[in-house]
Amino acid sequence: MIKVCKFGGTSLATREQIEKSLDIMLAEDSRKYMVVSAPGAAYNGDKKITDLLIKSVEEYKTSKKSVSAESVISRFGEIIPEDAELIGRLHGNLWARLSNTRAKNYLDSIKAFGEYANAVIIDRILKEKGIDSEFLDPKEFAFTLIGNGDHVRPDSRGYNKMGAILKTRSENIRLGIIPGFYAYDKRGELITLPRGGSDVSGAVIARAVNAEIYENWTDENGLKRADPRIIEDAETIPEMTYIEARELAYMGFKLQDACFGPIVNRGITLNVKNTNNPQHPGTLVVDERDVSPEEYIVGVACENNHLCIGMRKMYSDQEVGLGRKLFQIFEDRKLPYEHHPNGVDSLSVVLRGKYLQGDNNLDNILNDILEKCGVERKISTRKLSLLSVAGLGMNNHADTHSRVFSALAKERIYSRTIDEGAEDISMFVGVDENRAGDAVRAVYNAFFGKK
Repeated sequence: MIKVCKFGGTSLATREQIEKSLDIMLAEDSRKYMVVSAPGAAYNGDKKITDLLIKSVEEYKTSKKSVSAESVISRFGEIIPEDAELIGRLHGNLWARLSNTRAKNYLDSIKAFGEYANAVIIDRILKEKGIDSEFLDPKEFAFTLIGNGDHVRPDSRGYNKMGAILKTRSENIRLGIIPGFYAYDKRGELITLPRGGSDVSGAVIARAVNAEIYENWTDENGLKRADPRIIEDAETIPEMTYIEARELAYMGFKLQDACFGPIVNRGITLNVKNTNNPQHPGTLVVDERDVSPEEYIVGVACENNHLCIGMRKMYSDQEVGLGRKLFQIFEDRKLPYEHHPNGVDSLSVVLRGKYLQGDNNLDNILNDILEKCGVERKISTRKLSLLSVAGLGMNNHADTHSRVFSALAKERIYSRTIDEGAEDISMFVGVDENRAGDAVRAVYNAFFGKK
């Protein structure tokens, strides 16, 4: 069996946390590859390394100096104080990156330094322990990314090549240490994944080496049935499918749901576990699972900053091509949409608010709709939070929906939009943003008991 293990920023924030993570890696021979994040916050009020690196760019461009960059090196010096020579080399590496302002992906090269340096340091700590390990840079095993901005993703054509190289490189070592979050584009330029991208890096490695299990180590005992920022003692989900996890993409999980893509339908189990409580079984995310007759849902989630654009046009239900005209607007603007709930003579589209900026501002979009769709009346807009309720068990109970809406009505929370897919494993309800937390609590209590 091969296990790929990814450790998050809190699991690697200090030397003590790193030692815990290494104990986990060395506890089982099957744990062959360790994908590492940059150190996170070591205590309340502390700053993540990645945030300091981003700030260092601003400082350097202003004054050719950077207090934040020196803070980054100091943090790494605290992790491995016995190796001043290594810290000195890392210091030179960071400043070389900062001064190379003409680099193709300048900001990416700075942001990636945290993962790079942490992987180098962890490899050195292992060698000091007499463990045969090797730092494996993504370029060395042909890890390629495509796309740009928030749409950077792994090149799915490269898994076989990556797997062959990794197998050769790791045949005679105990552990391969791989920095997460960054890889290279087809021109060989360093490029980073969106925030939290180390989760994706771990999934890519798991896919490439045909791992049976991808362990994602965090500071929680697994994935929760509701966002723990809303319900502090929410239950841990023992098992769920990738489909269910995607339906709850607004959950605020301790991992990026983009990591599901490389491993779904590949027979790879994702196991989310707690570095500080490694004996806890955590959450298993699998391709398929058995559902008990008593189960209704696996969880409830909610995300703010959505906008519902509503329009009315008589006989729109009979107009051939209207939908194409509407969605061509979003395609031309490269805007994804969330949902499309409709009435007889009304259409609406729900978009994420974060996309409505620059040339894709709301006024421009509304003008396009008026011009290209022939809408007769003023278009309405409403800011919403999207409440997501999901679980394979919904198919087994006729009263799932009534329990959701009764719970919301009891708290006088209005359902502004309603949408669900044909599979009947999830439903989405638009609620007013100021009631988002109340909506999550109401539905959670209805299915899992008052907390």
